[in-house]
Amino acid sequence: MVQLPDQPSTQRAEDSQYWDVSANYDVTYRVICTNGVLLSSNPLLLQLGSSEKTGREDHGRRLVFVESEVFRFYSDAINRFFCSEDSRIVVLNATEKTKNMQLVENTVEQMIQFGINRRSEPVIAIGGGCLMDAVGFAASIYRRHVPYVRVPTTLLGIVDAGIGIKTGVNFGNHKNRIGSYCAPVAAVLDTTFLATLPKRHIRNGLAEVLKMAIVSDATLFQLLDSHALTLVKACAESSPASLRIIQLSIQRMLEKLEPNLWEKDLYRVVDFGHTFSPVIEMIKVDRLLHGEAVAIDMCISTVIAAKRQLIGIAAADRIIALTNRIGLPVINSDCTAANMQAALDDVVKHRDGLQRIPVPTAIGEATFLNDVSLQEVMEACEYLQRPFAEGALQ
Repeated sequence: MVQLPDQPSTQRAEDSQYWDVSANYDVTYRVICTNGVLLSSNPLLLQLGSSEKTGREDHGRRLVFVESEVFRFYSDAINRFFCSEDSRIVVLNATEKTKNMQLVENTVEQMIQFGINRRSEPVIAIGGGCLMDAVGFAASIYRRHVPYVRVPTTLLGIVDAGIGIKTGVNFGNHKNRIGSYCAPVAAVLDTTFLATLPKRHIRNGLAEVLKMAIVSDATLFQLLDSHALTLVKACAESSPASLRIIQLSIQRMLEKLEPNLWEKDLYRVVDFGHTFSPVIEMIKVDRLLHGEAVAIDMCISTVIAAKRQLIGIAAADRIIALTNRIGLPVINSDCTAANMQAALDDVVKHRDGLQRIPVPTAIGEATFLNDVSLQEVMEACEYLQRPFAEGALQ
């Protein structure tokens, strides 16, 4: 509602005239778990966000962006599913190295050439987090927002990147520095894609599952601990145990995201593992995966908490041991004083003047620190560089 000013425009020049404008923006999107999303017997992808709201007949005309590695495995299924002669499949090479404004411009150019209808023909993005980030950002700025559907094909995408509303691309050596909040029509999660995912990329996604376990769910942590040595294979096979772990992780993530979708509150436990990781990830872009950088960050933060006696030594050792057993790194050579200081400096800007660093206080619980020193960080890094031995934290 627009509030008219109390005084007419003839008031003195030094006085201000203003209107208070207030509006609400409701966002609803659906996170859907399904199998066989590319089977002709499952028309879900062609039903989301189309004629159900416009009342227009839908002929299945779609602009579909597919990550190149995904298309290598699933080209036949994708071509069969989007068989309308009016559909177009665009294959993109979307990695952290190519996730930049040029990729967004190329995506927008495809939208222009295809001539998508502004509301009734949602763009479909099939691929990992990088593809969904870039296509989602393009959708958010093309005609100031066209609908899109996310179909994550990696474990990281299924449990993290695909189920929120953030989009974005890297700028220079800064991770996700340009972006927007833009909810998809839906995120369609199909774990059968994990059958063709390299083992390293499954571990990459498990880092984000481990994150949610450490800060919000001791039961999830115990499940990870019990299945750690077989979990990569279990995820590839979509075993009952892996599905339970994935579903719990998604549930916990959505519980944390939903009340704070636009990040008005910058005290976010889901930022655990995301204080130091952006800097070290971008140093070795496409060589150090996102989840690997997050794992290193989580271990550093856990050691800091243990040395402050915020978390018990046994619990901290369990966190580091489980990270190691899953096959994730706990430290690397880029954790130098200069890089850690750069991370501390940047996170204060990103979190509006305070560090707001999440650290665990027990398995399944966390708190925030605003006074972490570089010396503390380096002491944690030095500890993690030693051969790991449970119970060694002092």
